[in-house]
Amino acid sequence: MLKKSFAAFCILNLLGSTVQAATADEVAAVNAKISADSLLVSQWTTSQFKYAIPFNSTSGNVIPSQLKIFGFEAGVEGVVSATKLDVDGFRNLNTSLVDTKSIDMFSRLPIPMILGHAKIGLPFGLDAGIRLGGIPEKNIDKDDTKIKIKNKVVGLDLRKKIIEEGAVKPFGLTLGLNYTHADGSLDITNTYSSLSTTVDVNGTPHTASIQDGLTAQHTSWKTNSVGLQAILDKQIFFITPYLGASVNRNSGDIHNSISTTGTPVIDGTADPSDPISGLGTSTEKANKWDVRALLGFDFSLLPFIRLGIHGEYAGSKNAAGDIGLRVQFR
Repeated sequence: MLKKSFAAFCILNLLGSTVQAATADEVAAVNAKISADSLLVSQWTTSQFKYAIPFNSTSGNVIPSQLKIFGFEAGVEGVVSATKLDVDGFRNLNTSLVDTKSIDMFSRLPIPMILGHAKIGLPFGLDAGIRLGGIPEKNIDKDDTKIKIKNKVVGLDLRKKIIEEGAVKPFGLTLGLNYTHADGSLDITNTYSSLSTTVDVNGTPHTASIQDGLTAQHTSWKTNSVGLQAILDKQIFFITPYLGASVNRNSGDIHNSISTTGTPVIDGTADPSDPISGLGTSTEKANKWDVRALLGFDFSLLPFIRLGIHGEYAGSKNAAGDIGLRVQFR
């Protein structure tokens, strides 16, 4: 009888130690680790978006032809910009619990945009226009990842034909001044795999990891850009090839916050009664200067209808392309 009682006592003690709740200090130590990880990922995110957002908002709508006084045009185009991401930097973030090496990622961040515009011819050889576009609010669900994105782009343009193409002037030259404002956000929620790390609690080391990990990431931006364009064009029958360059001075902020939740696992024991909750936030200024090369072809399909195909290149970091249709009078 004594042996059976002793065996039962041992089993009860063993079970009790298995389900023992994590202490507040242990959970706090894991929270500190996951908050540090969230901060690193948040800082990496804003360091990439500070290039991507200003470049995307100022891409597209490069038109070589100049409107005469009281002329009018309206059009729409699809634009996609691609910003090279520092994937190696992300993989090598010094995180303790978030396994950045297991997270799938594009080598370039693609951002689409639908852009509409209208222009009118003014006196003194000027024309002026407005641009409206961006990304309507869209929700995407894929496996365990949920994405919500929206972006609004508003722009103003003023242009002047400096050189008119003619017999002794083989190329036309147009200068343009523009202003662009972008305002949007991106929300991503997904699961993640946890690494195992060691936390020190009152001088005692404990093995810690996270079970059922979930991150909710919110990125928002408000940026402004003032740009100058110079475009050389040459009409060849119904095709007008052109090339040029532009420079933009960008301002504004990109904000990011990452909240990370899950069940702490301390020394192999999961404790769902006291979930962890880590938070990391970061803010960066928009990339100040943006210089790019411009290249495209403008096709006269019908007397008043034109098709434009256009590309932009800003070194290895940024590139964009677009195709659009417009109606033009004069």
